[in-house]
Amino acid sequence: MTDVVAARTIREWISGERTECRRIFFVSNGADPSVLDGVIGGDDVVLLPLDCDWSTARAREVRYAGQLLDVGDELFINGRSVELQDYLSAGFVEIVGPTAVRFFDEAGWRAFFDDADLARQTGVFPAPLVDPRVVLADRNALDAERASAAPLAVRLDADGAIGLGMQGIILGHTDDLGSAINRLVSRAEAFTAAVPAAVVDDDLVSRPWLPRYLRAAELIKMLRIATGAIEIDGFGWSHVTDERADAEPLSSDPFLVNGSEGILFANVASRRRQLLTPLTADVVSILQTSSYIDLAHDRVAARHGTGRSTAANLCSNALELLSVNLGAQRIPEEAGLTGSVL
Repeated sequence: MTDVVAARTIREWISGERTECRRIFFVSNGADPSVLDGVIGGDDVVLLPLDCDWSTARAREVRYAGQLLDVGDELFINGRSVELQDYLSAGFVEIVGPTAVRFFDEAGWRAFFDDADLARQTGVFPAPLVDPRVVLADRNALDAERASAAPLAVRLDADGAIGLGMQGIILGHTDDLGSAINRLVSRAEAFTAAVPAAVVDDDLVSRPWLPRYLRAAELIKMLRIATGAIEIDGFGWSHVTDERADAEPLSSDPFLVNGSEGILFANVASRRRQLLTPLTADVVSILQTSSYIDLAHDRVAARHGTGRSTAANLCSNALELLSVNLGAQRIPEEAGLTGSVL
């Protein structure tokens, strides 16, 4: 396996996101990997200690040295290393290379959401989250579309326990490996080594905009600029503000960015950027903050003093040519929540 693929595998193990493989099995030092023979396939990857004698032709292998258990630990692959840091302290230590950041206790979890709330209000993002060298552990669970799914990141411990990812629940034991790795787990269970599941659920439900926050952080990484050097719509700045906005942009929609060049339309997924005219930027902003098309037509017409047919054409062109979407309706304030259903 090439260095690039090995590095991507480690990134996917840490983040929980998948592009190179389906499942990743991390075999800890002292664990017995032979139990995997009956459950792994060609689209799986097994992370094995360098001195492990066991090998398999059923799945791809990546060999490692070191560990990622405690703050300051390092994992080495092909001469390259990844260091582990606590989210709570990551903003106060010098990042010198690839770094995995996870939650070790509820204090770190609380700091993460305090940072998210601050970014939502001011547009200032925490340094660790926008550093291209830093990967947030189990990020996919914070961005999960489904309430539950079978594990994609499985850890075999030396005592025979089967764990979920880097900081999740114990799924079972190697004596019943099949049941352990096929049970459905919730996104909250990815963090229960550090935070009670009820706390995770409450924080995620009360901040349905969190997936867009994570994508906004990725956008800053993509643009390779300092946080605060630009304005991102929805985070301390709104391109169009009126009392009729009733929705939030979908979490996967491109972003409006106010920078030195003007208003950019930036897509994190495709990594494409384009400069918009002021009129087009207005239309995009209105579409993303309207829950139904007639409302968008009315808002565009009112903002620019045009007829509804002209406003409808402008909206139609933006929907078709820019792949922008109508927003998701905000949760009513009387429900005791803020944000929107994304």
